[in-house]
Amino acid sequence: MAKSRGVRGAASWCAIAALFYLLVRSVLYAGIGAVMGLIQPGASMAKPVGFTDVTISLLQLVIGIGSIAIPLWFMLRVTRLQSKDLRIVLPAPWSPAFCLPVFLGLANVANLAGALLSHALGIENTSSILPSGGFELFLQFLVLCVMPAIVEELFFRGALQGLLRPCGSAVAIFGPALLFALLHLDPIQGLTALVCGVFLGWLAERSGSILPGMLLHFVNNCIAFLSLYLRFYAPNNVAFGVELFILLFFPLFGLWLVYHARQQGFRFSAGLRPGVDVLDVFTSPAYTLGVVFLLVYTVFF
Repeated sequence: MAKSRGVRGAASWCAIAALFYLLVRSVLYAGIGAVMGLIQPGASMAKPVGFTDVTISLLQLVIGIGSIAIPLWFMLRVTRLQSKDLRIVLPAPWSPAFCLPVFLGLANVANLAGALLSHALGIENTSSILPSGGFELFLQFLVLCVMPAIVEELFFRGALQGLLRPCGSAVAIFGPALLFALLHLDPIQGLTALVCGVFLGWLAERSGSILPGMLLHFVNNCIAFLSLYLRFYAPNNVAFGVELFILLFFPLFGLWLVYHARQQGFRFSAGLRPGVDVLDVFTSPAYTLGVVFLLVYTVFF
């Protein structure tokens, strides 16, 4: 009973923090857009007429960092979460040569499944155009690759997973990963985010640190950034060849690594903390309502 009450309370705070994150991001986005409209009539974050790419990228950094920093500060002040629970520490010995290819393999399998689902449902995949070079491209690299790898791991694998960790590793991995997926507000991207979130959560539990997850998250973002850049500025055959290589190589190589690791006795469950069942996260009405709200918001808005 004590464990059940514990997971309900922790899951409830995770849902509150996730919705607070969405609220803060929306308020910052709208507020900055309103200020832009005062400076340049008709301008907003969605339609930044009269503003340079450098300015827009800097504003995106402000929104991205602020939408994580404020809920994180709130959680450290209001909940039992402490800074040590974030696990911003050097990890226990781990194998990047194993974890990185397996992680990228899972991410690309999810990407392929998402692409097939998009095609089946007739959903068009739209991408923002990257600058061709210069400081503008560097700032977009910060916005799309560096910032998410740091702040998202800090919030989801650090704070939210830290809240649920006393209830066991399984629920601590799954609960934040589901919120991480839903907060992408895109069912196709959310599929990849869920798969990646579960693996990154597992890695945080096994290594005792969120730093390896930041590295893997960063590398995955860099590969996506490279593919997007080549799609716009490289010859079609080069862009297609690189994307096809990434899509096939990492899943096959990752599968080969997992097979050989299991032949040598490796188990993903080794070293994880026992605790409540994964689905016990839904014993929290706040968490369940938060998930339903995010699903409805994603589908209809």
